Amino acid sequence: MGLELLWELQEKDLAIRALEEELENTPLLEETEALREEVRRLQDEHRGAEERFKEEKRQLRALEMDIQKKTGERDALRRKLYGGEVSNLKELEQMEKKLNLLILEVDHLEEAAIEKMESLEKMEQELAAQAEQVSGQEEHLQEMERRLEALQAELRERLEALQEEREQFAGRLEPQYLERYRILSQKHQGRGVARVVDDICEGCRVFISSKLKGQLYNPKAMVYCENCGRLLIRQG
Repeated sequence: MGLELLWELQEKDLAIRALEEELENTPLLEETEALREEVRRLQDEHRGAEERFKEEKRQLRALEMDIQKKTGERDALRRKLYGGEVSNLKELEQMEKKLNLLILEVDHLEEAAIEKMESLEKMEQELAAQAEQVSGQEEHLQEMERRLEALQAELRERLEALQEEREQFAGRLEPQYLERYRILSQKHQGRGVARVVDDICEGCRVFISSKLKGQLYNPKAMVYCENCGRLLIRQG
């Protein structure tokens, strides 16, 4: 009876190991982590685009202030030039040259401001599209996280139930059986107990000798495979 319980104990341990591995490596966890990384990347890109948009707006405000300043200088110089305040010909020529330069400067500044406004309009549209994409992926991530949490809760519940069953089986076994089971499990990657089916050890797929077959009928005998060293259990 003890040896049969060892087989059942091994089955529980293998099921526990499989559940633990599924809990740690479920495809949904990998998918969720990949999506979480993608969302972080999109968020970073969006924040970067927002900063560039703010910088462009600051540059536009600086241009507008320059335009206002140069326009004021141009208009003041034009009034002075054509207001009759200055009669010196040389001074008038210098003022006219300066006025022409101010007119060109204002024109260039206004062109730059128009280009900046067009760029800002395009950036604003791109930001809106980015924000919509980020929002959609964030919602998708939240849904995947809810699914993952539910799956992990289910797996943990099943794992706890299996662990309780495992402890019940272990409590019914004699200490010497448990110790041999522990040693053999470590040696054979959790499969230290093997059934004999049609005179074949299921652990290594090798026929057992007639001598071992006879020993298997002794319920208290601990029979080991001559090839792989696993503890053998007679089926049935």
